[in-house]
Amino acid sequence: MRNRHIQEKVISLLLATSIVIIFSFFICIILFVGINGLHAISWKMLITSVQKGGIFESIVGTLYLLTGTIAIATPIGIATAVYLVEYAPKGKVSRMITQALNNLAGVPSIVFGLFGYAFFCKFLRLGISLISGWLTLTCMVLPIIVKSAQESIRMVPKTFRDAAIALGASRWQTIKDVVLPTAAPGLMTGIILGISRVAGETAAILFTCSVFLTKGLPSTPLQPVMVLTYHLYTLLVASPGASLDRAFAMALVLVGVVVMLNALAYAVRIGYRKKWGW
Repeated sequence: MRNRHIQEKVISLLLATSIVIIFSFFICIILFVGINGLHAISWKMLITSVQKGGIFESIVGTLYLLTGTIAIATPIGIATAVYLVEYAPKGKVSRMITQALNNLAGVPSIVFGLFGYAFFCKFLRLGISLISGWLTLTCMVLPIIVKSAQESIRMVPKTFRDAAIALGASRWQTIKDVVLPTAAPGLMTGIILGISRVAGETAAILFTCSVFLTKGLPSTPLQPVMVLTYHLYTLLVASPGASLDRAFAMALVLVGVVVMLNALAYAVRIGYRKKWGW
C-alpha cells in the first residue's frame, strides 16, 4: 500500500512537471516576442497602409483568411463527424474514411500548398486568390475539426438520444436539437484548435493566396490578399537588411490576433457549457 502511494506521488509529480515545462515554454515565447516587439508597435503602424509603412492590410487580410477558412471548414467538418458517428455503418467504409482523415492530418503543409496551387489555382482557374487560400487551408484543418467533433458527439449520453426519440423526435431532429447543442463545447474546442493550426501557416498560402504588396484590401474572393505570416516571412528572407524590431512587432500582432479569435471561440464554448450545465 505504501509503495502504491509513493508511485502515485511520483506520477503526479512527473505530470505536474510536464505541465510546468510546457507553460514555461509558452511564457518564454510570449515574453521574448513581447519584449522585442512591443516597443516597435504603435497605433499608427496598425492603421496605416503597408504602402506607407504600416501593416493594416496584412492584419485585415489575416482575419479574412482565418474567418473564411473556419466558416467553410466548420460545417463540412461537423457534417462529416455526424455522418461517421450517427449514420455510417460500422464497417469498411467508415474505417476507410477515418484512415483517410488520419493520413490527411499528417500531410506536411508545403504539400497542401503545392496541391492548392496545382488544383485550385491552376486546374480550377481560381488563380492566386483569397478563395484558393480558403480551400487549401480548409483541407488542412478538416481532420482536426472532424476528429474533435466525433469525440464530442460520442460523449453525448445515449439516454439523451433515447429520451428525444421516446418523445417522438425523428433521428435528425434528435441530432439537430439535442446532440449538437449538447456537444457544442467540444465542437468549439475543435474550432479553437483549427484556428491555431492555420493561423501560423506560411507554406500553404505561399503559392495560393498571399502576395507581399497589394493596393488596398481584396474586394472579391478572387483577388490575392496580404497576410501577416507571409509578410513576416518575406521581410526576413527576401529583405536581409529589414529591421528585426518591425518583424517582432508583426509577430506580436499575429499572436494577438490568434489570441483574440481563440478567446472569442472559448467564450462561446463557456456560454454553451453554462447553458446546458452537464
